[in-house]
Amino acid sequence: MIQMAPRLSRRMMLALLAAAGAAASGAYVWKVGPDALVGKIFGRRFPGVRVNAASIAALTRDIKLARFQTFGRRLALEGGARAAGIVGLDAFEQWRLTAAQFSQLERKVVTFFILGSDFLDVKDPKSDLVTYEAALEVCPNRFAEYD
Repeated sequence: MIQMAPRLSRRMMLALLAAAGAAASGAYVWKVGPDALVGKIFGRRFPGVRVNAASIAALTRDIKLARFQTFGRRLALEGGARAAGIVGLDAFEQWRLTAAQFSQLERKVVTFFILGSDFLDVKDPKSDLVTYEAALEVCPNRFAEYD
C-alpha cells in the first residue's frame, strides 16, 4: 500500500508563508539597524581592523545612551540606519541636510571606540582582535594627566 504525503491546506500554507516572512523581515531589520550603521562607519574609519560583533553591539549601545535618549532621536537613528543600508554612507556625508549630523555621529563612533577599546594596546589591530568594552563613566580621556 502506497502512502501519500499529507496535503497542506490553504490556511496552513498561508501560516507557513507568514512565519517565513516574519523571520525574513526580522533578519532584515537586524541587518540594517543601528548596529549595522555603526559597523559600516567603523569599517570605513578603521579599514582592516578586526573587531567582533559583540564589540560593535556594545559600541552601538553606548552611542545610543550618549546621543539618542529621546524617542525622536532614536527614531532618527533607526531611520537613518535603514536609509544608509539603501543609499550608502557617502550620500549622508555629501547631502547638505545630513552632512553635519552624520559627521558628528562618525566622530562619536571613532572617539568612543578609541577610548573604550584596547585598540591602542594591541600590537597589530589588523591581525589581533580589538575588543570594545565600554566608555568610561567618569572621564573617558585615557590621556588626561591627573594631579
